Amino acid sequence: MDPLRILIIEDVAMDAELVEYELARASIPCTTLLVDSREAFLQGLEAFRPDVILSDYSVPSFDGMAALSLARERAPDIPFVIVTGSVNEETAVGCMKAGATDYLLKSNLARIGPAIDGAIARTRLRLEQSAAEAALRRSEDNLRAIFDHSLDAFVLVNRDGAIQAMNPTAIAWGQRVFKHIVGEGQHFRDFIPATVAGFDDALSGNAQNQEQCIPDLDGRERWFELKYAPVVDSMGHVIGACLNARDVSERKRSEQALRESEMRYRDLFDNASDLMCLTASDGRFLYVNEAWHATMGYSDADLQELNLIDVIHPESRTYWTQVGARVVAGEALNHVELDLMTRHGLAIKVEGNLTVSREDGRPATIRGIYRDVTERKRVEEHLRRAERMQAAGRLAGGVAHEVNNMMTAVLGFAEFVRNSMAPEDPRRADVHEIIKAGTRAADVTRQLLAFTRQQVLRPEVLPINAVVQRMERMLRRTLGAEHELRFNLSDEAGEIRADGAQLEQVLINLLLNARDAMTEPGCVTIATSLATLDEVYAQRHDGVAIEPGQYALLAFTDTGCGMEAAVRERIFEPFFTTKLIGQGTGLGLSTVYGIVKQSGGFVWVYSEVGHGTTFKIYLPCAQSAEPIIPEPVTGALPERGSETILLVEDEDVVRTLAARGLRAHGYTVIEVASALAGLRCVEAGIPPVDVVISDVVMPEMGGREFGRRLTVLRPNLPVLYTSGYAGDDVIQRGLLDPGAPFQQKPFTPDGLARKVRELLDQRRHLGVTNGAGPLG
Repeated sequence: MDPLRILIIEDVAMDAELVEYELARASIPCTTLLVDSREAFLQGLEAFRPDVILSDYSVPSFDGMAALSLARERAPDIPFVIVTGSVNEETAVGCMKAGATDYLLKSNLARIGPAIDGAIARTRLRLEQSAAEAALRRSEDNLRAIFDHSLDAFVLVNRDGAIQAMNPTAIAWGQRVFKHIVGEGQHFRDFIPATVAGFDDALSGNAQNQEQCIPDLDGRERWFELKYAPVVDSMGHVIGACLNARDVSERKRSEQALRESEMRYRDLFDNASDLMCLTASDGRFLYVNEAWHATMGYSDADLQELNLIDVIHPESRTYWTQVGARVVAGEALNHVELDLMTRHGLAIKVEGNLTVSREDGRPATIRGIYRDVTERKRVEEHLRRAERMQAAGRLAGGVAHEVNNMMTAVLGFAEFVRNSMAPEDPRRADVHEIIKAGTRAADVTRQLLAFTRQQVLRPEVLPINAVVQRMERMLRRTLGAEHELRFNLSDEAGEIRADGAQLEQVLINLLLNARDAMTEPGCVTIATSLATLDEVYAQRHDGVAIEPGQYALLAFTDTGCGMEAAVRERIFEPFFTTKLIGQGTGLGLSTVYGIVKQSGGFVWVYSEVGHGTTFKIYLPCAQSAEPIIPEPVTGALPERGSETILLVEDEDVVRTLAARGLRAHGYTVIEVASALAGLRCVEAGIPPVDVVISDVVMPEMGGREFGRRLTVLRPNLPVLYTSGYAGDDVIQRGLLDPGAPFQQKPFTPDGLARKVRELLDQRRHLGVTNGAGPLG
């Protein structure tokens, strides 16, 4: 224990020595400092920092009461003992009231030890009481702050049920229920009726917790967590009750929303048509939906004894082990194909998506959503097999027909040669061997033709428009919502004799081809019309057997990427495709070609890179029951002309055919292969041009821009535009202005000459010359 620091105020040296002597006798370890003035006293308080002050009551220049006043002001917690030679009772009481801890008579200094100990003890007790009181006040302040600012409602009642205390939350709660303030002093039965039973139980000594719905006056439901507790005294007697109420409405609403969400999820899970399965990371079944039970045949009890690997086909188990490891590692997998085994031993194919959920960073459950694709796979395989067989059959049939045609010529001409020889001519034997070899070749081709007869056509007379119209819904669904499907069906398209199902297949295949050609949202136009083809058209298409006459025309036009010439030449070859491996069989268009050929028609394709494609299906118009020999066309041939025509066409064969036909009708034709060359020719003016025939889609410059630039050079020069696209299509694509003269390809020389004559005669009738205003 450190020695006490004692500050002594005394002006008599002998009295100071006597005090120190008595301190030593009392065995009080201490260090003393003697002062006799106010300045010395204040300095001692600051520097010496005494534990006890001993002061003479009467000091000439600085008495004890003044020192006591300074000590209470500067150091109120230091014990202050008055030491005096004589003091009456009134003086002693005054000193104690002024704050002295004790007083001593100099005649009884032997009491100095107990006096100092008592003073220190009383001061320490006073300080402890002060600290305890301060702590109590802080505690009360904290409790009051909690009470007043808590979001929970607190209500305290006494034994008689009178409200002793309510916090603001409880007051607001009561106001919401009654729309008036319930305050302290009122009975709890006037608070909220729903709380009466709880308070009664608490006043009986029973605590309880409950959740209760207590609506506001406006009818809004509020849920509260209510805690009633008795208040007991030190003897254990109930002296009141308290209520702690917490508004848990949001939690209740969240719980209700969660329950509803879980119910919706459960309903979706259980009633989904897909097979849904939850397993632990080790493959133990946790839950499967009704579709799983129905498809796989296992009950919940069965699955408790099984692992997922047990229902996977043995040939898929190695693959599943690899897939499962990837999923457990956190990878989400789509389109996982597995073979499963049902309870009855049947193998089914499923395609699934797999994900994993984690708890505390570890894989917990694997979610699998599977779709039974057994039937789809079977149909796909059957379709692939059928397509391969159809392609092989068409190829064999094409070879057989070609060889048969050649063998017919060989055998026929061989017979001519043999019949022209004399019987004794030795060369007859050689010709006979030729005939024998040709006959054997014909037998082989007949066997090939027998192979091609796997599909029997059932032709019937059909309105071609009706076939298209009844397929409209399927065609729109097949094309997809991102593309537009338009119909332009002519009432004059007429009837054809064909197999309706096969014609529907043609429609589907052409639509699929058009859809795949459009990588961005586009438009497909299906049009029908009546077409009359003559021998000139047939000669132009010498690679295709075309019988002159009337045909129903079915045209498919798309706004896709178009095709280069090299691709157009091969599009009907079996297995030829420009798609990536696995994205197409190359049989769609070859199927179209075969069906159309078997129906007696043919296909013509018009396509420009970047401007889409048009497929034109020509099918012979149906004949009446009794054969009717068509009467020869008696219409007058178009009038001849002597005008000069500028023909602008980038396709050599088209340009040659058109020029030859126009020259046959008396016109002078200037042939150019590009729009730029045509502009130079018109600008030169030698010879003067009377009419221009221009293709719409050409390299370097399209027909529309060409026509506009022609208007600048020759404002009234008539221009007839041609295109393999239909007139509506070229206008909708913005390739041609509405109302411009137009001739659709394919055309016959007579038809083109007639169109030119009509254009020139119309202008002459209107009195328009090449120096007048523009045409249409």
